[in-house]
Amino acid sequence: MVRRFRAWLLAGALSLVGTHAFASLKLELHTDGLDAPQQQASQTLLDETMHALPPSFVEALDRTVEVSWSSDMPQNAYGQAAGPYQLYLNSHLLASLTDGSAATAQTGRPHGTVRQELLATVLHELTHVYDRARLWSPSERAAIFRCTSRSSSLGKVGLPDDCRGQTERRFTLSDDPRLLDLAGWQQYVGRRGEREEHNGQVARSPDIYETTSPLEFVAVNMEYFLLDPAYACRRPALYAYYKERFGWAPAARDECPTHYPYLNAGSDFGREPLGKLDPERVYAVDYLLAEANQNWASRWGHSMLRLVICKPGRPRGPDCRLDLDQHLVLSYRAFVGDVQLSSWDGLMGAYPSRLFVLPLAQVIDEYTKTELRSLASVPIKLSRPEIEGLVQHAAEMHWSYDGNYYFLSNNCAVENLKLLRAGTHNPKLVGLDS
Repeated sequence: MVRRFRAWLLAGALSLVGTHAFASLKLELHTDGLDAPQQQASQTLLDETMHALPPSFVEALDRTVEVSWSSDMPQNAYGQAAGPYQLYLNSHLLASLTDGSAATAQTGRPHGTVRQELLATVLHELTHVYDRARLWSPSERAAIFRCTSRSSSLGKVGLPDDCRGQTERRFTLSDDPRLLDLAGWQQYVGRRGEREEHNGQVARSPDIYETTSPLEFVAVNMEYFLLDPAYACRRPALYAYYKERFGWAPAARDECPTHYPYLNAGSDFGREPLGKLDPERVYAVDYLLAEANQNWASRWGHSMLRLVICKPGRPRGPDCRLDLDQHLVLSYRAFVGDVQLSSWDGLMGAYPSRLFVLPLAQVIDEYTKTELRSLASVPIKLSRPEIEGLVQHAAEMHWSYDGNYYFLSNNCAVENLKLLRAGTHNPKLVGLDS
């Protein structure tokens, strides 16, 4: 009874959040102690911030945030929010902003100049304010209420799959299950939606600070979504997430290549180090399973994903299954830098887990000729958008993922499940725990 009462209280609070209407976000400069040029330079920065933000963000974040310059900050800090209505910038940077030198002074940081870093800082901190404001859409609010009510009466065991991650929502973006899948905080297998604590998407990160927590990930990636024209090419899935979330995208955007580059892990690496994967030519995806043998590392078999790729000029269709020389295999493997595999290291997660892209012919030879293990290729029923999303996400993981491989808990099967969940966003995979 108490649980149901709490659920109704939460519903009431959510409805108040959703219906209470204000004007829109305003940034108010605290001008005490600032001369006219300093005020003008500061106001120009704030105006540029407002222009960079999505209109729906500005409309939803209905408050006035006071922006002040503070000398009580570390030398290397740019700024920080102090609660939902106050934002401080480092006064050590005010002089260069005022005389214009901040626009050309290089920082060695991802955004380049001091001025651009200041702009990114304001956007970053405002995103934290937005994230903590619980500005859910009506559909999200309804899902949170429904799932919280179900959890109160049935507990975690009785929750439907689409309620995983919804019962304890506290933030607008950073605990959204879809965001967490893309960001690298995947579900543990067998723990009913509990999220992993370690983020393995650390390679080629523009700012490693993003991996410290989902809150920082959301804010850091908001910077690049708004300021980096190449963001749509580097992180297309996250770009699409922010674009859908705000119903808007920045006008400045680079033209992205039609193919995804990958590091060729085939035997012909010396001849062609980089391959090109054209998502338009991928007809289907199969689950490729190598049978087990008596070796410790192989006694459960090895699971992979096979990309059925059409030869150039052939329309997508069943005949593409005949183009075996074009097919590629996505294979999560323990990266072993020694001549001998250690079973103990495999159990303890000492080996990095990385996504390799291999020619199908090489995989067939490896298992059927060298290791004398059979291969089974089982088609996975995926829609066209799911196939394209999977290929896109696999290309991102190929370059960015550097996790830990555990023979028992984070092995090839688990890694493939996480790749399929995040890449396809298929609801049937959410509750798959074994």
